[in-house]
Formats: sequence, structure tokens, C-alpha cells
Amino acid sequence: MHESMRWSEINHEHSTAPTIKNHSVTHFNGYLFCFGGYDGRRNHMTLLIYHIAEERWIRPQQALSDGNLEFRIDESSMNNNPQSNNSTIVVQGSPPPGRNGHSATLAVDDEENAKIVIIGGWLGTGPLAASDMHVLDVSAGGRQLRWYQPPIKGTPPGPCNMHSADYVAHRREVYVFRGGNGREYLNDLHALHVDTLTWRLVETNGEAPQPRANHSSAMLEHELCLFGGWNGTERLNDIHILDTRTSTWTRPRVGGVLPHPRAGMTLTALRGRLLLFGGSGTSAKCFNDLQILDRQEMVWLDVSQSDSSENRGGTAAVARRDFDRDDAPAFRFGGSDYSMTWHRNGRSSTDSSSAQNDGLSLEQQQQQQDGFSIRHGTDWRSRDMAGQIRDATASVRSMHVSPNPNDEDSVPTVVVHGEGPGRRAGHTATVVHRKVYVFGGSCGSDYLNDFFVLDTDPRPQLDVSEPNSLQLFDRRLWHFFNEQEFSDVTFLVQGQRVYGHKMVLSIVSDCFRAMFTTGFREENENEIVIRDCSHSAFLAMMEYIYTGSIPKSLGYPTQQQQNADIRQLDRIIEMLELADRFFLDHLKQVCENMLQSAVAPDTVEYLLQVSQKTNATQLQLICEHFIRNRGDTMRLER
Repeated sequence: MHESMRWSEINHEHSTAPTIKNHSVTHFNGYLFCFGGYDGRRNHMTLLIYHIAEERWIRPQQALSDGNLEFRIDESSMNNNPQSNNSTIVVQGSPPPGRNGHSATLAVDDEENAKIVIIGGWLGTGPLAASDMHVLDVSAGGRQLRWYQPPIKGTPPGPCNMHSADYVAHRREVYVFRGGNGREYLNDLHALHVDTLTWRLVETNGEAPQPRANHSSAMLEHELCLFGGWNGTERLNDIHILDTRTSTWTRPRVGGVLPHPRAGMTLTALRGRLLLFGGSGTSAKCFNDLQILDRQEMVWLDVSQSDSSENRGGTAAVARRDFDRDDAPAFRFGGSDYSMTWHRNGRSSTDSSSAQNDGLSLEQQQQQQDGFSIRHGTDWRSRDMAGQIRDATASVRSMHVSPNPNDEDSVPTVVVHGEGPGRRAGHTATVVHRKVYVFGGSCGSDYLNDFFVLDTDPRPQLDVSEPNSLQLFDRRLWHFFNEQEFSDVTFLVQGQRVYGHKMVLSIVSDCFRAMFTTGFREENENEIVIRDCSHSAFLAMMEYIYTGSIPKSLGYPTQQQQNADIRQLDRIIEMLELADRFFLDHLKQVCENMLQSAVAPDTVEYLLQVSQKTNATQLQLICEHFIRNRGDTMRLER
């Protein structure tokens, strides 16, 4: 069992999106609200809005006299958004000072009552992190924005930087795992009630996480899940879970392959899973791996990247060949003209030479594959199905399969398609429905502003994987070689019968086509006597017609065989004569190519006569060239 996910990059103007890390991105009502971050020189205080449907950033266009910021959206853009009633979004109030390493948490009742709570961060001055809290009111669906710094009650957490903050909906509180304050690493837990703006220290039970910063956390239903971070000495890869109903910490045993220890990664909760991406490891090495924790099974899933050379269209294209053109390639069953190779009996159909090496007939080769024994004369569909079973069996054998059928793994494997973000830390990963938006971050001194989206439930890719008619013809035709089933013509050669099919023979050979269609007496005869050739040669020619493979009986005389086996030479010449007789031009050229190595002083005259008799123009040119240069060759040998 496996699932699929797909990365894709969002194109946007690089001049609009800043190159930042340690910023915050929060989603509400079709918009992403990006605030703060560090670009290598300064902290940002600009609020950017990303319109998800239109895939565009919106930047402030005007600073009003009272210090408010006004965001203007082109009317052409807003008119495409059914949720928009006007073309202007106004941000009132004074934004927080520029910062990075802060948290931004959405607390929402409904579309008309929502706020983003900004807590802490690093301001770039002083020994300690910031201890302030600001609120961005995003009520009215995010069209009326207002910054304000509310009065608070209770005891706030104090300075915090590289902490984590999560909204616990059933308690109407933002939980803050403090992290660092600029001097030390902490693990105290605080909660802010979003209605009364009252802070409290959360008293917990169980084994609390050790102090750390630059960790990541996410809410799965009523559980606050915390992973990794930096404790001042080493990077971590542990996971802790807080049951917010009982305020109890647990450190569960987790199966699978643990992610490398890291800090600065993102952890997002989606459909019962925790999705971990990126971060920095030892020696400031950045990661770009996607890790997925299944909460129900409490196991890190097997996540694999699909081959980048995959056929993204999901189809196997077969080029249409124009057989009526004079310069079209010869029509070869099982040839290499297809862009997709179908396998037959565990062999590629393009491998015409492999059958020459084992000395077995096609039927014998078929029977020895994987222990499948198919009786000659068995229905061709059964034989074809057996071939498919063999292919499927080979595929299964290539996988890691447990020998115990009761050991079957119920945890799915996740296959990730597409090219995802590069190595980074300090980025953001924001859940929008079934998708995760990854923005910015840095790796070493490289600050980033690229934008990717991970679709965790992509639309299924339709696949055209079944063979088309030509491929089925190529795949199944060989079953009918010398097969009586469906045969409508029988050849008598030296008293032995060879079965054929008029349509197949007419497609390959214009000679057979004329024989069966233009008034010859063979047109109405079901049994045709073939004279002046041996049964073995005619059977080999028929095998070539039905399989596209070069007859094994021909062999190849080599240049070292100066005294070639006369019987082998005779077999090739007889096949050349049959190829000429039945207009099999490709087979004729193959025979010419075989015979060129047999051209020698004692054979050239004979082979020249053969070439002229069989209209083998290429062999004739070879012989004539040999004769012209025979004197030079003899002088060189002396």
C-alpha cells in the first residue's frame, strides 16, 4: 500500500517576496499573512499578504500620515475573488518593531472574529529576546486589518525567542513552549486565553521535554506535539506529546527510521500526520527531506522520492509510423522503432540477438521461463496471460517482500513526486486544507524567497498503460507462428506442413499479398506447395515474419573464418534467395550484411553471382569493391 504526494513550485516575482528566514506565515480565509524575518542585514517589520487563489504577493503601497499602512489590490485582481467587495485592504494601527524568531498564531471563532497573535522574537538589540505581544485583527475575512498591542492580565512568559506557539481550540488558549530568552534555554509552558488575554503558567505532569530552542511543534486534535531543536550543546530528534486535556507530557516510543537530529525545521499537522521538513543538522548542514509521522501507528513512514525521469503525462507514447512513405523504416514485428518496449518471456521485444545465443526454439525459451510450462497448442490467450504473470512475478521479486504473508506491513509508503524545495532552515510551512506551503528560509549564507506547495492528496494521475492495438499485435503475433489455430493457408515444403495466416503474410510480404489477392491460383487454395527450398529454411523465414527475430540457424561468419563452414554459407544464401523471392527486404539486407564477411579470394566470384541472381545490390557492391582492390590486397599480403 502506498500514497502519493506532489511538490510544485509557485512562480512569483522575486522583487516582491523578500529573502528572509525566521519569519512567520499564517493562513486565514484564502490569504497567507507573512510578518517579520531576517534577511542577513536587518529585521523586517513589513506585513505581506499572499493571495492563494491568484498566486501573488500584495505589498503596502502607501504610508498614511497617521502611521497606518494601506494595502492596495488591483481591481482586476480582486474582481476575480468572489470574497472581495472592494479593491482596497487597509491596515490600521502601528505594526510591531522588526523581528525574527517570533511566533504568529491564529486564534479564530469564525470568519468575522479572528486574530493573529505575535509573541516575542529577536529585535536585534539588548541581551534578551523580546517579551512583548502584538495582535493583528483579521476579522471580516481578512479585509479589515488592524494592529494593536492589548493590555494583558496574568504573568506573561517573559523574553522568548525561537520558541513555539500553538492554538488549543478547545481551551481557547495559545500554548507557548518558551525555548530561549537570549541567555539560557528553557522548557516552561505558558498559556494565553485569547478572549480575556490572560496569561497563566501551565502546570504539567509526566516527563517534560528538556530545555531547548529552535524546535518545532504542532497540534493534532487535543495533543501538542513537539520535536527536536537545540539545547545549547546538541541538536535533538526526540518527540514529546502533551495531552492538553490532562496537561500530561509523554515521550512515546516511535517506530520507523528516526529523522536526523536538527533545529530550525517545520512541523505541520495534517489528517492525523505530522509532516517534518528541512532544518539544520550538525556542522550547520541543511536538510531538504520530508519526514512523516503517523500518529495512530506512531511510526515514521517510509517516504521516497519518485524518479525524476518519470513520465509526468502518465502515458506511453508510441510514434505513428507512416508505412506508405518510400523512406519509411521496414515494418518489423518486435523491432526497436517503438518508444516503449514491451517484454515477452522476460526478454525485451527489441532484443533480437538474445535468442541467437541459447540455441533454443521460441517455444522452448517460453517453457523454461520461471518454471512455467505452456504446452504447444494451448490457447494463445493462456500463453499470453502466462507471459504477463511472469512479468508480474519478476516485478514482485524486485521488491522487498516479507517471506511471511502474515508479516504484511499495514503502514503505507509515501511516494513524493515533483521537485521540492532545496536544503534550508528557518523557513515556514503553512497548512491550507490538504496542502502545505513552504516559503523562504536560508542555508548557510544563502537567503531564500522561493515558494513551494506540497499537495498531500493530489489529483490521481490518469494512466494509459494498457497496450494499444499495434503493441498487442507485436506482443501476441509470435504465438501464431506455425500455429494451426486461425490458420487459413498451409504450405507443403518437402512434404511437411507449415501453417500460416494470409493477412499476416500479406502485411509483411508484397509477394504473399499478390499471391492471395490478384488472381493467382494460390488465391483460392488452402494448401500451397513450395518448391526449390528446404523445409528448415522456409520455417526459419516464417519464424522471422511472425517474430521479427533473425533466424538462429543463420549465425554470423566472422572475418577470422577464412574457410567458413560451407553449410552455414549455404543456409545464409538460401535465406537470401527466399528473402528476395518473397520481397522481405529487411531480411535480405541482414543476409547481405552476414555474407560480406565471407567475401574472400575463393568466394568472391561465387558471391557476386549470388548477389546478381538475388538482386542483392549491397552485396554486389561489396564483391565488386573486393575485385577492384584485389591486386592491392595481394601486394600488401606479400
